[in-house]
Amino acid sequence: MSIKNAEALDLLRDLGQPKQIEKGTTLAMEGENAEGFWWVLSGMVGIHQISLEGRLHELGRFRDGEIVAAALAFADVPFPHHIEALRNSKLLWFPRKPAWVRITQTPELSSFFLQMLAGKCRMLQQRLRSQGVKTLRVRLFEYLQAQASLQKNCCFVLDQSKKDLANELSTTPETLSRALRSLCDEGHLEMEQRRFCMTSSSEQFNA
Repeated sequence: MSIKNAEALDLLRDLGQPKQIEKGTTLAMEGENAEGFWWVLSGMVGIHQISLEGRLHELGRFRDGEIVAAALAFADVPFPHHIEALRNSKLLWFPRKPAWVRITQTPELSSFFLQMLAGKCRMLQQRLRSQGVKTLRVRLFEYLQAQASLQKNCCFVLDQSKKDLANELSTTPETLSRALRSLCDEGHLEMEQRRFCMTSSSEQFNA
């Protein structure tokens, strides 16, 4: 039986420990034991790795209603990355053992978490495939198109800096700026600071 995010949270909420987290707070560091997972009520949490050269490589962002690190907690393995609050955030922290008991004893929750984790696997595969095959220009256009779709408007404001966007797309701010200028020069995009207007469809872009 499939249930929605809010329904799943209602079945678990009494086990959660409320956390008010300030922007920039580290929730977990690479190598620490994964003793539980977070449910983002509001705000934004990011996961990243730091290369041997000291470069930050962003792996993902989690927003309102999303779950962070559940797979690691259930697998009882150390965190392979750092987890940080990217905004002031309200979270619920769920200790692994009581949450596991509740989930395995509640068929609706078991189904929800299986579907949620499967969806994250698909997203990771798509992201890795995109980074390995598609150019930054294509990835950037598709990312902006997705934001326009989410906000249901071809003109929208990004709630992140160019540096954060560069991290999310696994590039540098300088390279991102060149890709943005290219899209503007080609007539696919209009941009003013953090406000973007998509002026081409996917079909026109790929034509």
